[in-house]
Amino acid sequence: MDIEQQVKKLVKKYNTICPFELADYVKVHVRYCDLPANVFGLYKRVNKQSFIVLNQNHNYIIQRFTCAHELGHRFLHRALGYFFIEEHTLFQPGRYEREANHFAVMLLTHNAEMIEGETIEQFYARHGIPKEIIGKI
Repeated sequence: MDIEQQVKKLVKKYNTICPFELADYVKVHVRYCDLPANVFGLYKRVNKQSFIVLNQNHNYIIQRFTCAHELGHRFLHRALGYFFIEEHTLFQPGRYEREANHFAVMLLTHNAEMIEGETIEQFYARHGIPKEIIGKI
């Protein structure tokens, strides 16, 4: 199943695009920790329990996107534990990071349409998606 279809299925089943509500519905515990500034969050599975850890020092908009991104890892790469780390290098994000970003964007913009004359940057900003994600999915 492709990412868009998976997001549509989840939104239909749980009737929400809020990553925090979705995490609660699927029994993923969301925790906040004092992480280094460049670490946004991580998804980890321990003893059959799933956790998303978010950087408590980031603002709500970033935490919301990061939660959606980490849910992408949960639904797309369940057996893998990946960190969502801000990329300040010339390297392209790996396949799993691009897929998790794609999942987050599809979730947070589910059924949304661009307003006439709106740029992609404005559309992303309106839905709480960092502009740095443009071109990384």
